[in-house]
Amino acid sequence: MPLSGLWYVIYDKISFQIERMKTNQVLFQVLLNIYKEKVLSVLKNLSLFEKLALGYVSIFTLIGFVWSYIDHDAFKSYFVIEDGFTEWSTVVFLLIGLFVCVQRVWLLKGQRPFLFLFMTSLLALFFFFGAGEEISWGQRLFGVESSEFFAQNNAQGETNLHNLVVGDTKLNKLIFGRGIGILLFLYLAVLIPLYRTKEGVKRFVDKFAIPIAQNYQIVAYVVLLLLVQVIMASSKKGEMLEFAGSVIFLLNVAFPYNKSNFEAKRTD
Repeated sequence: MPLSGLWYVIYDKISFQIERMKTNQVLFQVLLNIYKEKVLSVLKNLSLFEKLALGYVSIFTLIGFVWSYIDHDAFKSYFVIEDGFTEWSTVVFLLIGLFVCVQRVWLLKGQRPFLFLFMTSLLALFFFFGAGEEISWGQRLFGVESSEFFAQNNAQGETNLHNLVVGDTKLNKLIFGRGIGILLFLYLAVLIPLYRTKEGVKRFVDKFAIPIAQNYQIVAYVVLLLLVQVIMASSKKGEMLEFAGSVIFLLNVAFPYNKSNFEAKRTD
């Protein structure tokens, strides 16, 4: 092939690649603009509390994630320490969840059947139990000594159930780790899609007062699991999951996809 012909072939290939790159850049920009519009649309429809809670959990989860790699000892000593920032943040959000459920039972009594109110009351108890367990039922706060049973069978020697050790098995990992993980997977991957596509499932879920997560809450659950459970290497990732998970779960319960099911009818 003549040298001039070879030059034209090379020129054509380079021109083609440049045009292809321009096309991909335009396509990327279009997709980015669509993504921005979607995000802005979602944020626009959120309440002030949702925006603040999302901002709070996003900022401090990222701080904890980065800090755990920069200085793991300091991360453990200051960020996820017992009775520290993340623990008390978890307690506060769980207590807010308790308040939301109790308020619902109060406002919806006489408007919803017993089963609905009973399930909402159980959810309130779950929030109360979580908050109590997180601070070992005030043991350290009030300086109460652990009983002999908890001193011998609790991994931290504290008065709580989630750190109990039965044989060689930690309940925290079995029930509060693996168990909740399986339930969350079934909730996100099975129940929510069925709720949105099957009328029978929708009636069942609404009857049992199960809050269904909005899309942004589903994304938050998934991002949290990937960032902390999968990527994060710290031995204290459990505390980070509890902290961020309590915020997302509160949003899930307080601002669900099926929020009309939890709204009281106006009586004029």
